[in-house]
Amino acid sequence: MKMVREGKAELVLSEKVFFNPKMEFCRDVSSLAVGAYGKEVGRGLRVVDGLCATGVRGVRYAKENEVDEVHFVDVEEDACRLAERNAKLNKLKNYKVHCSHINDFLFHNREFDWVEIDPFGTPIGYLHAAMTSFRKEGMLSVTATDTAVLCGAHSKACLKVYGATPIDNEYCHEIGLRILAGVIVRFASSMNFRSQLCLSLSAQHFFKLFVKLELGAEGAVESVRKLGYISHCPKCLNREWRFNPPLLKESCPVCGGRFQHAGPLFLGELWDVEFIKKMRELNEQRDYLNKWKIDEVLEVMEEEAGMPPTYFDLHKIAKKTKKSPPNFQSFMEKLRGRGYRVSRTHFKRNSIRTDAGIKEISSLF
Repeated sequence: MKMVREGKAELVLSEKVFFNPKMEFCRDVSSLAVGAYGKEVGRGLRVVDGLCATGVRGVRYAKENEVDEVHFVDVEEDACRLAERNAKLNKLKNYKVHCSHINDFLFHNREFDWVEIDPFGTPIGYLHAAMTSFRKEGMLSVTATDTAVLCGAHSKACLKVYGATPIDNEYCHEIGLRILAGVIVRFASSMNFRSQLCLSLSAQHFFKLFVKLELGAEGAVESVRKLGYISHCPKCLNREWRFNPPLLKESCPVCGGRFQHAGPLFLGELWDVEFIKKMRELNEQRDYLNKWKIDEVLEVMEEEAGMPPTYFDLHKIAKKTKKSPPNFQSFMEKLRGRGYRVSRTHFKRNSIRTDAGIKEISSLF
């Protein structure tokens, strides 16, 4: 047994129960999201820490935010004992530990505000149960660590698990994240929930999505209409996207190359600016070790919000055009000078979002 401190939590660790210290950044961001959602609804939250292991998420959410009740759920007895110990160590008052499969627990318990699904690998097997635990609205917090599958390294596995085709290219992480978001939207709409993505994060080896669900048939249909496909030309790096198209183009209109298609996936907005602003305000008040990194990432996400899907890797374009990579800031100013919108992206350094096409971008190299 050893002790660690993370955020406001003190934790006892055990060799028998999994704990990944490299996910502290993800847990920091998640705790800020809990706080932002609590401010939005204006009351203390009922939180489920699914697949809780050490209980680090539930403990931190309760100690760092306005949380009325925490339910720690894990099928492993060692994990449940450790979560109980950590809850007591941190003097949590309103909590319960459930030694149960998370799906069984969620199917038989309702009216939660926040459900945390943080598995090893894909979250796909937990989505239906998680959504049944909301009555009219709630926040679904989903982690996926099978990024190799979603990003196209194992395309057959992606088709089997997610029902979608990925592309392994320079913006494969955005495609993978949008495939995951698309699956969540499809599950939610089948249960009459509208989906609003409050924040979407790609970092290290994981994707993290915070999806607000609101009951309503019209909203559910509206969300599904944001599904579609991205078509990518590996020859000239042109890309197009279409919402629920009846027929996809085979040839690139720019160079005549053969299009690759990714989808179905979510083509709607990945970030809610007001939600992110609340998170940044909370981050200023906290003393996280990752405080400055978090603010930098959230600032870039604010820039990305409202921009078109996919980003352009300037180094990839330079290699394709056999030119030297341009100065990043100067290049963005050139695009703005020509009347185009442009932003950074948190997905990848030396990459931009813009409403300019590949022809316009390449002409500036």
